[in-house]
Amino acid sequence: MSALTHPVVVLGMLSTALALLIAGVAWQQRATRGARTYTVLMVTLAVWSTLYVGQLLVPTVAGKRPWFVARHAMSPLFAMAFWVFAAQYTDRRELLDRRLLAPIVAVGLAFVGLVLVNPGEFYWSALALDTMGALFLLELTLGPLFWLNCVYIFGVVGVAHVLIVSTWKRTFASYRPQLLVLTVVGSVEFGLSVLFLSEHTTLLPALNPWPNVQLITYGATIAAIPIGWSYVNDFFFDIQPLARQAVIESMDDAVYIVDREGTIRYTNPPGNRLLGRSPDADAPTEPVETAFAARPTLLSCYEQSVAGTPVDDDTILACEIDGEQRFYDIGVSTIENSTGEGAGVVVVGRDITEERRQRGQLQVRTAQLERQNERLDQFGQFVSHDLRNPIQVASGYVELARETEDLSRLDDVDRAIRRMSEMVEELRELTTVDRDSLDADRVNVAQTAHTAWAHVDTGDAALRVSENAIIIADPDYLLHIFENLFRNSMEHGLPEETGAALGDGGGLTVTVGPLDGGFFVEDDGVGIPEDERDAVLDHGYTTTNEGTGLGMSIVRTIADAHEWTVSVTESDAGGARFEFRNVDRPGE
Repeated sequence: MSALTHPVVVLGMLSTALALLIAGVAWQQRATRGARTYTVLMVTLAVWSTLYVGQLLVPTVAGKRPWFVARHAMSPLFAMAFWVFAAQYTDRRELLDRRLLAPIVAVGLAFVGLVLVNPGEFYWSALALDTMGALFLLELTLGPLFWLNCVYIFGVVGVAHVLIVSTWKRTFASYRPQLLVLTVVGSVEFGLSVLFLSEHTTLLPALNPWPNVQLITYGATIAAIPIGWSYVNDFFFDIQPLARQAVIESMDDAVYIVDREGTIRYTNPPGNRLLGRSPDADAPTEPVETAFAARPTLLSCYEQSVAGTPVDDDTILACEIDGEQRFYDIGVSTIENSTGEGAGVVVVGRDITEERRQRGQLQVRTAQLERQNERLDQFGQFVSHDLRNPIQVASGYVELARETEDLSRLDDVDRAIRRMSEMVEELRELTTVDRDSLDADRVNVAQTAHTAWAHVDTGDAALRVSENAIIIADPDYLLHIFENLFRNSMEHGLPEETGAALGDGGGLTVTVGPLDGGFFVEDDGVGIPEDERDAVLDHGYTTTNEGTGLGMSIVRTIADAHEWTVSVTESDAGGARFEFRNVDRPGE
């Protein structure tokens, strides 16, 4: 048997070919996280196997030495590349931070240099030949630098494999096959390394049945079996569990992955918060009945799905989190693994708190627009009906003056025009009042009342303010309330038989005072008949031909905009009394 056809050489060539084949498979899926780096690893392994085949075929120690040195110099490079691959594949970006990666690379390159230089023969001190049929094997005498290099390589590769194994343990069942493949491959490589190292230490008996044959070289041949199986089943580098996990963790929705046994295997930070746990905590890994005990709605939806009952689309979970009321729309989906079998369920709680808040604001705004449209409709009615009379009066007197040249009725025309002006101004005010137009602030009730009193022609009437209260209101709109109420008292508070006119208060007294949760405005005039009190605040209500029917309507509109309640009753003196409640005060 020639050296070229020796099983050890043939197996080395097969290992090279299989490593290149795996590299090609990984490169075809290079768009997937970690696939490019795995391609580099497999190419490195192919070169490593080729160097070993070259070492086997050379019959002399001097000829074998360059192959041996080049091969050992590549070992730290493989360790560095595997670290990068594991960090990429498990999406642990912090492992690629310069502060951690730089020392790993620096130490690895240092060992490359030590292998090439072999200072003081501390890496190897003697090389000899050992025969195996037609082959001449290299018998090694290894020094302390070799063992330090082994510590480095095993340390870096071992930690990287721990990352993969830990990912396999904590991820969902349907994501585990490809992680299991990588774990098996790593275990095979580790076992072959132990066989090789057992020849060079007294700590272990010599386990290698073929002394001086470096079985670790044939790792690619054995690794090709699980990798090929995973490729045939379409999941080698096809599903990236940690990449998907990164997406889930960035979601605002609460996500729970539950396996077939009813145990929670994964949850993201919002999911932890919904269960009252720390956002960074690991999955509870406990029965879903226990984990969801504090959220019965979640548990009910999960149980319905497992029982085959569809979950209602409008299932809403309301709860308090960090002192804030929040709402979640619950959905449950069944998950299948790569073979089509049911692997568990995913429970998702979509946070709709902001959506509900915006919906509520939209409803409020819609109600405001409806009220404003109602006022606009009333505006049109008033324009078409109530303004018609003063327009007709003014037009008639103007036409009469043209015909007779009698200007004695110009005062009547002037009064009609002023009444129309008042009605238009009040209608404008009525249609523009809503909650969005408020500029609420601290307002002094007494000061505002006195200001409004000065704006109204009150004649001999008197104003009495019993308390200097502070409320939260729009100063301008509160001023309009007082002006309209004071004007109403002046126009309707005195009995008709006194002949009192606007500007002659006749001793009328108007009082502004506090209420529990509000304030009142009353007078000691004739009052409002009980059967008319409910209608006083309606649009268009008036008892005189001179009134616009809008003053009291404006009072109610402004009160509604503040979300106050206003009622009409009788004062102790028998006059009109308007009570405003649900009024905010500073500090309440």
